[in-house]
Amino acid sequence: MPFAPQAREKLRVRLRAAPQYRNGGQAAAARGAEWRNLVTDVEDLIKKVANVDDAEVAAIRAKVEQTLAKAKTSATQGIAAIRGQTDEVTEATDQYVRENPWAAIGIAAAVGIVLGFIAGRR
Repeated sequence: MPFAPQAREKLRVRLRAAPQYRNGGQAAAARGAEWRNLVTDVEDLIKKVANVDDAEVAAIRAKVEQTLAKAKTSATQGIAAIRGQTDEVTEATDQYVRENPWAAIGIAAAVGIVLGFIAGRR
């Protein structure tokens, strides 16, 4: 059974969009840690100024709380979108391998040879 052209194109589009995630997740983990630190710092700051009675400080605190809530929501939605894209790529890859097992074996062998060649040069 040949690989469906729509699924093949969908896989190509997803793989072209993926270069930013090819660094093993180290940069993403660093960004995640920075994000958590920022959220923690902002929440601590909000707690520290919670007892201040100045109207201007209260207005700023409320605005920061709203902005932080929006940022958390956006981050959660972004993570959900990335997970959805990952699932789509996984499904397309699985479908391709099931429909073209010999092609997948050939690709894996070629990648193994190239990696062996690169590792042998070091």
